[in-house]
Amino acid sequence: MPVCLPPDIEAVQVVQDNQSSDTEALHGAVRHIKNRVIGCGARKREYIEGGILPSIISILSWKSGTVSVEASYICNSLAHGGPVYAKALVDQGIVPVLVQGIFSEHSEVIEANLRTLRTIHRYPEIVSDCIWDYKNAIPHLIELMSTSETCGQCCAAILGSVCKSKEQQLLLATTDIVKGLEELLDSEYPQTHIAALYCLAQISADNDYVCQDILMQANLRDKIFDKMTFEHDESVQYEAAKCLTNVYKSRAIEIMPQCSYMEDDAFFVRRILNTIVNLCLSDNVELKHSGAKLLHKFILEVPELQLLASYSQKLIQGLSKYFTTSPRNKAEHAALRAAAFMAFSALSESREEIRRIIIEGENIIPHLKHGLQDESLEVQVSALHCLHSLSRSVKQLRTSLLDAAVWQPLLNLVRSQDLNLVRTASNTLCNLLLEFSPSKDLILEEEGIVERLSELALHSDDDLRLNGVWALMNMAYNAETGLRDKILHHFGVPLMLGRVKDSNAKIRIKTLGLIRNILKEPDEIDVLVDAHYTDIQCTLIPVLGCHTECDEQEQVLCVFVNLATGKGAVEKLMQCPEFLTLLLQFLSHTNSLIQIAAIMCVTHMARSSTERQVKLRSLGYFKQLQGMLCASTEVADRVKHCLNYFQ
Repeated sequence: MPVCLPPDIEAVQVVQDNQSSDTEALHGAVRHIKNRVIGCGARKREYIEGGILPSIISILSWKSGTVSVEASYICNSLAHGGPVYAKALVDQGIVPVLVQGIFSEHSEVIEANLRTLRTIHRYPEIVSDCIWDYKNAIPHLIELMSTSETCGQCCAAILGSVCKSKEQQLLLATTDIVKGLEELLDSEYPQTHIAALYCLAQISADNDYVCQDILMQANLRDKIFDKMTFEHDESVQYEAAKCLTNVYKSRAIEIMPQCSYMEDDAFFVRRILNTIVNLCLSDNVELKHSGAKLLHKFILEVPELQLLASYSQKLIQGLSKYFTTSPRNKAEHAALRAAAFMAFSALSESREEIRRIIIEGENIIPHLKHGLQDESLEVQVSALHCLHSLSRSVKQLRTSLLDAAVWQPLLNLVRSQDLNLVRTASNTLCNLLLEFSPSKDLILEEEGIVERLSELALHSDDDLRLNGVWALMNMAYNAETGLRDKILHHFGVPLMLGRVKDSNAKIRIKTLGLIRNILKEPDEIDVLVDAHYTDIQCTLIPVLGCHTECDEQEQVLCVFVNLATGKGAVEKLMQCPEFLTLLLQFLSHTNSLIQIAAIMCVTHMARSSTERQVKLRSLGYFKQLQGMLCASTEVADRVKHCLNYFQ
């Protein structure tokens, strides 16, 4: 299909008829097109829509020297136009042609092809051809790193882009790549430092082995550490901080020998944190975004770092400005807001005083509620993570979060069809359903919420099952009879007992907690036991008899504590020899919580029945309890209370 650009008709025709023996004419035509597409998005689109790509790629594959280089420049310029243009090149089969080109004997051809490969690999989601599949491509890229500055930059960037799995990380780490990347850090060019550090960060991400390898090489780790100083470009500082964040989060530092700056772990940590904080406050929008995401990773699940970061009032103020920054486009603004929410979620994860500063000092709640309703999925998920952290505060649940009615958009997300949203939203909902949350009563007034949570409790996804059961457990705590009946209607005893056998231990424990909360009134307990006793016995007693975790056994015993308050239920327990034998054994357990649960169960069984007291004495319970009077104060007090029922 001819290109409809009158001034270019001759040049395009020459390129499309590239079998011509007139190399000079072809070279001129290619150079002419190159000069027109560089820096002009409209012309890029017109040439691509005009169907010139097959001809340009064909020239790449069989022409050598200057013509091939010019053709590669065209492709590189087109790929710079964005993922749509890069995808058009990939769809035309450019990747194998470029890989073939890096084996050329001409250095200028190699560098031109590497530049184009690097640009295309900036959009990893559209690269269908994986360089790993091409024989000797990876070793050759590593070998090329040392041949020139351009080759070093391009090869490091490409290798970092294609390193996506732990297996690939280890394969690269066993080559000479780390040594080659270290040499690139000696370059005088910031772009070379960025590429080398980016590749190191990709290789070391969530990989303890590679992180240890980095720390064992004193020269390398010192060079990375040095790149975080202010004399280096901010992008260099970011990539260095990302590398050392990987190292710190892997905790490889704990097993490493002492060295200059690592003798003081606090100094090492502060240096990384200061660098990340400064990146969050950068004037560069991309670095703001990347810095906030890195801050989230660095301080997540480390309360000490969260507190240290919060001391920088400029950080919290700076992050709050992400919500009002004037963006270049909607996508950029959405990415900034999402990054800010993730940073705030990590900052407020553990400490009440930090939550107070974020909510009361920077007033982010309106932004948070808006984020929950944002059209961007990334923003919604990030806002949910932030709400989850903030909702751990009893005070905020009762004030700011209640006043803003964040539960309303939250319920909409729980009902979403997007599992990522539902997963995070249902997890957050568990906090808003706690007894001390005023939002709980408002949520319970909503139609269909019990049904929705029951659906989640039966989902095939582990996280959704856990969140569904957990939310129902919180909902059932101190609930009125009507709500407990509603839960039983939608998520009945057989289904609950099925979750007690779940492969996920957390789900089993939360299900036992739900059953405990359902078993509240003695009369209701007897009704349930009459209908389901055999199933209850066959499900719960084996848990006591097998080698399960103490937490799980304690929860099962607590279920039996509640069961023993039912008049009919306690008689059934007294007629179960296996249960009585196990219960006696748990009185002498080494775990005090299990002991207390067992004592409480015996207390209910001995109460108000001489016949039951006599039977328990005959089985050795009274003697066993007397021997426990010298136990810890909490256990001994429970024992004394229980023995009163044997008098």
